[in-house]
Amino acid sequence: MNIYLIGMMGSGKSTVGKILAKKMDMPFVDLDHYIEVRTKKSISDIFKEDGESRFRALEAEGLSDIENSKVMVSCGGGIILSKSIREKLQSTGKVVFLKTSISELAGRLRTTTDRPLLHEKQGEKELNNIWNDRKHLYEKTAHFTVQIDRKSPEEISEDIIKKIHS
Repeated sequence: MNIYLIGMMGSGKSTVGKILAKKMDMPFVDLDHYIEVRTKKSISDIFKEDGESRFRALEAEGLSDIENSKVMVSCGGGIILSKSIREKLQSTGKVVFLKTSISELAGRLRTTTDRPLLHEKQGEKELNNIWNDRKHLYEKTAHFTVQIDRKSPEEISEDIIKKIHS
């Protein structure tokens, strides 16, 4: 069974995923990095040159490649936009939603320049717009939610392990 970490950009999916994979003795896959290696392009370049729809198709292909691999997967923030992908996540593993406040995300992303959907749109207003569009999809897709505000990646990983085993 795979474990999929979902949530907004900047919620710590990759950081928590690496810790969690080690604790659970599972391989770790950052789906965005997987796509970058396969395409030999950065996510930003894929968005700029090929568009978001091409990136979403690559995301679906990458997910299909690993769906039966028993791995810890850090998913891109927008992976839940496709109904078929949401269904695939739910049917091939446990889906964990890392939920955080917009103010915490804004603080984490303030110095980031490689987030395609925030390019030239930094700030809480844009994050709120993305959050409002996606919140119900994260909640609907997740098998369970972990609130992560003011917690260390170590604490978050322990919370996830408890929920997986309960």
